Amino acid sequence: MKDSAVALLIDVVSSRSGDRAALHQALQDAAAVANERHPAVDPLRPTVGDELQGVYSTLGDALAASYTFRLALAPRWDARVGIGGGAVEVVDSDLGIQDGSAWWLAREAIDWVKEQAHRKGYESARTAIRDGRRADGASSSDSRVADALTRLIDAHVARLKPGVVESLKGVLSGEDNAAVADRLGISASANSQRVINNDLRVVADAIAALGHLR
Repeated sequence: MKDSAVALLIDVVSSRSGDRAALHQALQDAAAVANERHPAVDPLRPTVGDELQGVYSTLGDALAASYTFRLALAPRWDARVGIGGGAVEVVDSDLGIQDGSAWWLAREAIDWVKEQAHRKGYESARTAIRDGRRADGASSSDSRVADALTRLIDAHVARLKPGVVESLKGVLSGEDNAAVADRLGISASANSQRVINNDLRVVADAIAALGHLR
């Protein structure tokens, strides 16, 4: 049992529509990218239906994995994210069943996102954090600020056109402007204008900052 861990729940939005086989493969591929880039106590993996879960040692690692996963799916699919800080207990190691306050809070967070997204003016909400760890984890004030910042990022990303999302991926991965433009089949000038006009470096800085949280 871990007394201070961070549980990550991800649920695909409107997953029952469209090509189910393609979605399943996309989930596997996105999880593989997240697991390769971000350290996990228990790697992100599909569980039931179109839900995935993973366990991380820090809030920053969980958030970074969630953004990597979501952007790997984008722009074709989107996902909700619930993050909970607390205890994680392995109930059945053979079946990989876990329990504990981190999971209860992660479920509370993702359920809140589902409800919030139906409120006028909050339709872009995709992420929530509920951190119940002891003082040796992230402070409650850090978690509350991070919780609010995630939805500012959600709101900004929701307004991006598909091509601009691809440019954001390039900024986050550290690709230079020419390489991103070549990959997307546009001019370097056009990609640079996307980055500037859509404040992509500001968004990337915010996502990177969240990744450093304890």
